Amino acid sequence: MLDVHPAHHAASTWRDFFIHIATIVLGLCIAISLEQTVEYFHHRREVSETREALRLERDENIKAFATGMSEFNRQTAALENNLLVLHYIQQHPNAPADKLPGILLWHAIRTNLTDSAWKTAQQSNVTALMAQSEVRDLARLYQRIDAVAQGFDQLWPIIIQARLYSLADPDPSHLPPAEIAHEIELTRAALAAHFTQAAALVQLSAADPGFTPQLDREELNRIMRVSEAERDPRLAVAIALTNSRLPAESRLPIPTPHP
Repeated sequence: MLDVHPAHHAASTWRDFFIHIATIVLGLCIAISLEQTVEYFHHRREVSETREALRLERDENIKAFATGMSEFNRQTAALENNLLVLHYIQQHPNAPADKLPGILLWHAIRTNLTDSAWKTAQQSNVTALMAQSEVRDLARLYQRIDAVAQGFDQLWPIIIQARLYSLADPDPSHLPPAEIAHEIELTRAALAAHFTQAAALVQLSAADPGFTPQLDREELNRIMRVSEAERDPRLAVAIALTNSRLPAESRLPIPTPHP
């Protein structure tokens, strides 16, 4: 609030009048300039503090990502193990638990990425004071972080449902055939949710290369075995037929058949 004080006595000449007007205008200009200067430095401090908070949050998220990648690799192996064990039980219905090719592992750990500094920046409207290119990059990064969290939220309920049988009897070899088939379907659903989360991990490390170890698309394809058929020389004719149905830019390389 700017206070403008009236002159102590009325102007008696035009010269005095204009001097009073000039004094008021000059005072207003000085007051506005001072207020804008104070506001400018206040905004600079807000942006600086926000950037520091975002930097610290990024450092914590990078550490959490590294832990999450270890969990991803463990979870991949655990779910593939479960599928192998369940298929064995399905094919050997009378096999005792100590003769199974493994035990079932039903647990998962969330990748604890956080977005509190980003939400604070948005709620306090500090983002309006930042370069919009910077804000767009941050928004893209935090969208990837949110996608990783959503991937776990899809996986965890399936894990819970898959392990419910153990409340009555922890030995999966005692399950009837219909329930074994159901467990196999749940395991496949868990793998689907798991690999959906993996795609989010790939996109996050692509958005910010600081998130390591990176799971690139080639590695994800290898884990999911999506490229095995695409590279099998025995399927060269079938691949060519598939290519005929694809746009030119999407066609697969034709593997050379072995002599």
